[in-house]
Amino acid sequence: MSVNTLDTQQQQTRSGQSQGTYQTIRSHNIELQIKTNTIIQQENSYPNVPQTRKSEKLLCSKCNIPVDSDISYELGKGSYVVIIILLALIITSFFAFLPCLLNNCKDVQHRCSKCTKLLGTKQFLFG
Repeated sequence: MSVNTLDTQQQQTRSGQSQGTYQTIRSHNIELQIKTNTIIQQENSYPNVPQTRKSEKLLCSKCNIPVDSDISYELGKGSYVVIIILLALIITSFFAFLPCLLNNCKDVQHRCSKCTKLLGTKQFLFG
């Protein structure tokens, strides 16, 4: 007659959620572990839209993974408003095209570094 002992251990994650149940069955010199999986819902700690004008970790809706965004600068509404205001002031018309050269006066587009999908745009002056 063999003597079987059954031990059950709960694996905990840092947030305290159950990750799975391991059952250990011991019979003489043989030890067998069976893992029972449970579904874990992860909280999204990464935003879906850009919050800053710098590269940041965002959740890509196409890849469904958090990625570091690639950024590019493009002229937007705020840049054109500044150009029109500077052109209207005849004294500073020489500096009217300064927003075309400075990245701080342009909109910042965040793209996924894996699939290049547009994740969002942080606008100059209006957002």
